[in-house]
Amino acid sequence: MALINCPECKKEISDKASSCPHCGYPISTPIKREDNGGRTQCPHCAKMVSPVVTNVGGGSCSFGSREKWTCPVCKRVILRRGCFVATATYSNSDAVEVRFLRAYRDLYLKKSVWGRAVIWFYYNVAPYLAYFVDKMTPLKRISRRCLDRIVARIERKTILRREDYADKNSASD
Repeated sequence: MALINCPECKKEISDKASSCPHCGYPISTPIKREDNGGRTQCPHCAKMVSPVVTNVGGGSCSFGSREKWTCPVCKRVILRRGCFVATATYSNSDAVEVRFLRAYRDLYLKKSVWGRAVIWFYYNVAPYLAYFVDKMTPLKRISRRCLDRIVARIERKTILRREDYADKNSASD
């Protein structure tokens, strides 16, 4: 076990930790790639591989761009990170609601221990939920209704407004 610095709060944490115990930042790389010449061990087939990294949507996600690492040997996903459920629900990582929810996360949730715990839980569970939301149209509709209600409630309870996160360039579309 070695100590590394958390990318978010810069405090020392174990390299085996799945998230920072101080700020809740998810530490999701299976093995530090730079220590192995850009290679990592696939958790599924246990081979040392250079993962295929695919950007699956950008946006302003402060936890990194939405990306997926795939094992070139067994073709299974090694790592996913980024904003998942809202992106799958709205089918766009730059949708107004997705930007709004990111702002809520950054401006409100990250400031409390409870909020950081919610973020940690989300980043550990959301990739699996997003997969089902993306594949099942009825589930996408249900998720959209739920997220629309959450966004409306956040608007009522905070100073955040959905229209502040609308893309001014696509207003004419």
